Order: sequence, then structure tokens, then C-alpha cells
Amino acid sequence: MKKDNVTRRKFLCRTAVSAVSAGALTLTVSKPASATGASRKKRNPSRPSMYDKIYGCLAGSRIASAMGAAVEGWDMDKIAKKYGVFDKLVAYHHYNVDWDHPAGSTEDGIERQKLMCTAIIEKQGRITAEDLVKTWVKVLDPNKMKYMTEAFDRELLAHAKSGTVPAWELGRLSRYPHLNTTARSFHAISLINACDIEGVIRDVYEIGRVYQPPSSDSFPWGAPYNAAVVHAMRPDATVASVIETALKYSTSKIRKEIEYGLDIAKKHNRPLDIRAELNEMYTAKESPYCADARMKHYRASSIYETVTKGLAVFAATKGNVKDAIIVSVNFGRDTDCLAATAAGLAGAFSGSGTIPAEWIEAVERGTRNNPYTNSHMTIKETAEGMYGALQNKVRKMKDYVALMES
Repeated sequence: MKKDNVTRRKFLCRTAVSAVSAGALTLTVSKPASATGASRKKRNPSRPSMYDKIYGCLAGSRIASAMGAAVEGWDMDKIAKKYGVFDKLVAYHHYNVDWDHPAGSTEDGIERQKLMCTAIIEKQGRITAEDLVKTWVKVLDPNKMKYMTEAFDRELLAHAKSGTVPAWELGRLSRYPHLNTTARSFHAISLINACDIEGVIRDVYEIGRVYQPPSSDSFPWGAPYNAAVVHAMRPDATVASVIETALKYSTSKIRKEIEYGLDIAKKHNRPLDIRAELNEMYTAKESPYCADARMKHYRASSIYETVTKGLAVFAATKGNVKDAIIVSVNFGRDTDCLAATAAGLAGAFSGSGTIPAEWIEAVERGTRNNPYTNSHMTIKETAEGMYGALQNKVRKMKDYVALMES
């Protein structure tokens, strides 16, 4: 296995260096704090900085999760009857425990995202399955996890702590091969691979092994989504090029399904109007894409539906983070996962400029008031840590290029 890791690392280094050599990724190598405050305010809002794309991705996905969790599992008509158009951060109840999530509190998907961020920030670069699982063992408290995570998260931690199952084999224990973890929770993996598509795809298959078995649909579906996020961080990215990147890295079968969803989105002038037909695509028994017909367990959350709808929402809202959140949380069904997927991609594309400041503060307050989350780092602190890790990664890549050119 060590030999396999060395080979994989050499490949990752080679593909990452090619991204720098091609000029796709250019960072000012300095302290993360230099990317914050007044210096960021002077930038052209239509060309968000790399730091702001990281911040926007994290803020968008976390706000979306916190808002969508309150109506998760509802149908769109129930949401409309109670709220009209739902656009609030409210308290909610999850996991059948005696505790209500405060307004702005995130949920299990972001708990996984936070763990990946923590591991990346600590390592100051890309991580392996082993790195992530070491972070689990170090920071997770099983007694607190029941308030914030699903049972399978706790089961995986127990196996990891036992030391009898290697990190890269934990996913074989999963009973849910269609779960959308590689889309709705993997933003940190995309951010540390900014502009490096080959690198992020390799990391999706690497980190995904702690959550999913090798035959999981989460790998071929997670690859195009994360490729889209990585491409969205390019300064020359457009809505069309982001979508085309997702399609380029899809299998022919996945591409056909995503294009079916995108065609539905194109038919409607108002983004909110895409909901009914896209829901029917995954609920109608006669539909070739009916979600229930493709899943044996945990039918509430599928990678197929999340990725297709997420890309359709991104396209329909033209990468506007606020609009992507509102449309997604009003879809019904798996609202928190869909919203995190669509808004995380939108944030990586357009930064934080379209996100209401009061939404960000509400999520920061929800984090401060949450006694059970695995990390109380603010969005800003996390973004600065991730940006610093990316700077460190690029610095090492430049040093390697300089060495080889010498």
C-alpha cells in the first residue's frame, strides 16, 4: 500500500505543477490576512479574488445547509403554503434528539466539510484518506456527534478508532453507495485544488474511500461536480464554461442525465419555475431517472438528484449565490444537500458579493451558539486558513518547478 501511495503522490504533484506552469493558478504568496479587510474591498466585484471565491464557496454552502435543513424532507407545496417563498434562517430539529439547532446552525454535511477543512489547514496542503481520519480521531466526540451527524458517521468513527480498518477501506463498510457526500460536503477538497481538475478528481477518489465503497456511484458523479467547482475558481470562468466542464468529466450516461436536467432549466425564464419539472424527473415512477427505483437504502439523499439539480440551479441563477440558495431551499425533498451543492458552486464562481451580510452573520452566530459542532471556526477564519494552505501548496509547487528548471 505504501508503494501505491508514493505513486499516487507523484502523480498528484505532476498534475498540480502543470496547473501552475499553465498559468491557471496565480496567488500572491503572503500571509492569509493580507487577503482580507480593505485590500479586498478595492477589487472589482465582477472579478472576485481567489480568497473571495474560497470565502464565497464556504459561506454559500454553509448558509444553504442551515437554511435548507429547516425544511428538509418537505415537498415544495408544503413549503409554499407555510412560507410563500422561504428565505429565512430558522431553528429546526434533527436526528431525534432532545435539542433544537439554533437558527443559522449547519448540519451533518457541513460537519464533514469542516473536518476536511480542519485537516487541510493543519497539513497546509492536500490531504489523504489517512490525514482526514486522523483528524476525525483527534477532534470528534462521539457523545456530541449524535446531535449533529447521522448514525453512519458515528459507525465509521468507531471503526476508525478501533484501528482494525485502514482509512482507505472504511468506505467498504457503507451501506449507502448512492449518497451525495462527494458533492455536498467536498468543497474543501475542491478549494485546495483550485484550478487543478486532474488533482481534484484524484482526491475525490482518494478521500471518498473513507465514506463510500469502491463501486459507489458517488465517485463518477462527484468527479464532474468537483471539476466544475475547481474550474469555477479560474479568473476566466463563465457560467457556460463551468457547466461544460462538468459535462466534459462525466461519463456518457451521467452526461445524458445532467443534460436532461439542464434542458428542463432552459425552458423556464424564472429560476423558481424549474422546480416542479425537475422534481418530477426524480419522483415520477415512469421517469428513467426515478430516484427510488435506483436506491435500496436511505432514499432521501441521492448523488444523482443532487448533482443534476445543483448544476441546473447554478445555470438558471447564473451563479448568483443568494438566488441559488433561495431556489434550492424551495425545491422540497433533500433541500439542505441540494442548496449546499448549488450555492457552494455559485460561491466558488462569483465569490461573496451576492450573499446578504445578515445571512453570513446569522450562520456565524449559529456556529457560536452550537455546543456540539466539531469546529467553532468562523467562515472567515476557515477561509483564511484554506487560503493560507493553498498559498503554501502553490509555494511548494513553484519551488519544485524552479528546481527542475535549474
